[in-house]
Amino acid sequence: KVDSESWLPGLRGFLEKAVADPSKWEIYRGDSFQIEIDVVRALELSLTIKALIKNNPKIDVRLSVGIGEKSYSGIRVTESNGPAFINSGDGLELMKQYTLFIKTPDNTINDYFDSLTKLISFICDGWKPATADAIFCSLTNKELKQKKIAQLMGKDPTTVSKALKRGAYNELCSVLELYSKITSQWKNLS
Repeated sequence: KVDSESWLPGLRGFLEKAVADPSKWEIYRGDSFQIEIDVVRALELSLTIKALIKNNPKIDVRLSVGIGEKSYSGIRVTESNGPAFINSGDGLELMKQYTLFIKTPDNTINDYFDSLTKLISFICDGWKPATADAIFCSLTNKELKQKKIAQLMGKDPTTVSKALKRGAYNELCSVLELYSKITSQWKNLS
């Protein structure tokens, strides 16, 4: 119901920068996209996309991270297949009231991630555009200090600091570190 011109160019531009190989991502059916990325980067990329989309108060995004092997490489990412792609699709179907889901080959870790993603969804779904913008700028410029982020955004540092606190940025970064430690055992998976 929302004009795609209000969000699609931003998503396309971000993906062109974030995923170097254009064959690893595709936007299709007007409002869907699929990305193949290293498992360790998947959650951070998901949260960054969530923040990008939440800059528009009229829309949101559901994200399913499927972790597993790729058994078939298609010309386009949407033609590829394997457990990673099946897990992602299953995740979308299993989503109910939350907007983030992670499914792995390990059911014990799935149970762990289920609680974690529900909490992350609860936090992220409440982001207002100003908070989402601060989170997006911080995630895409992690090497910069908060003062430089504020300059980049053309905002007062106090305003950016408050937005990041409202968005639970530091807590989300802690979750990203934990996710990275857990998934580093699957570096050869997507």
